[in-house]
Amino acid sequence: MPTILCLDVGTVHTGLAISREGILAEPLATIFESKIDKLIGKLLPLIVKTHPDTIVIGIPPHGPLVEYADAVKSELEKIFSGEIVLFSEDLSSRSARSLLKVTGKTIVKRKKSEHQTAAAIILEDYLENLLS
Repeated sequence: MPTILCLDVGTVHTGLAISREGILAEPLATIFESKIDKLIGKLLPLIVKTHPDTIVIGIPPHGPLVEYADAVKSELEKIFSGEIVLFSEDLSSRSARSLLKVTGKTIVKRKKSEHQTAAAIILEDYLENLLS
């Protein structure tokens, strides 16, 4: 089964999620980095460790993150030979906040896992799209 790594890119935080069997997405980590070259440097060890077949990058329908996601994809293509997919997403961070709010975690703990939870939501959507 394929391993898929998903990025919820942001200009300050990038959430990561993984699916090891192509069925279930799980939050993996949040990288706190705004510069693309440093973000790629922090992603590289995770790519080596997880050996993904595909990297999915959530891309919003409009706004400054569209360009940022494209730039991240371009830089990843220099170091990753597998498939890189830009996958349309919208409001994943808002969905993640709502989901985490019902868990009863403190706001500080929710903020720490918000971006990786958003990446898991994007990856779940991507996996559902593959199956339909």
